[in-house]
Amino acid sequence: MNRHCILTLIPLASVSFAANAAADSPNLKGAYAFTGTAACLVSASGFNGRLQALGIPFSRSFSVEGIRTFDGNGNGTVKGTTVGIVAPPTPGFVPSASSADFTFNFTYVVNPDSSWTAAMVPGTYTETITAGPRAGQTATVDAIPPVSGVISSDGKTLIAAHITPTIETYTFSNGDIEPAICHRSRVFIKLRGSNNDPDQDH
Repeated sequence: MNRHCILTLIPLASVSFAANAAADSPNLKGAYAFTGTAACLVSASGFNGRLQALGIPFSRSFSVEGIRTFDGNGNGTVKGTTVGIVAPPTPGFVPSASSADFTFNFTYVVNPDSSWTAAMVPGTYTETITAGPRAGQTATVDAIPPVSGVISSDGKTLIAAHITPTIETYTFSNGDIEPAICHRSRVFIKLRGSNNDPDQDH
């Protein structure tokens, strides 16, 4: 084989290898139902550089359920409901319970080792509070921290959680602002019939 033929085959082999690698990489597409729990440390005075609360903080915890939909191209939407409590001690106000409906958009990346990460698109989070002291109010959050997780071998189950504590700021429709640091974990199961391309499930 002459030198010209060898040089011609090298790029063809590279293209073939890249195509095979892409075909072997896992993917996420379709709708996944999820449940999970979370808790937040909330401080109207904010946090210092060591992530310690300033002023008089309080904590809230909540459960969540909803649907996360992946479009197969790195974008998606989330829609869900939370039910939470603010337990004592709560200096200055009465302990309470609440619920809310929320939505936001996200981007995501799937890695060859079946791990995945997702990040909220800034400015897309909206929440309507349906019960509790703030019932009827709405809220936004500047940025929910990214989540990271893994995909099961059949692509039908996912897990995810935050891996870095991050300050997120909630702004309520009455003008209140609440900086918070939260931890969240989620388990996702794929919904039957949510994807017309089963070969791309994982």
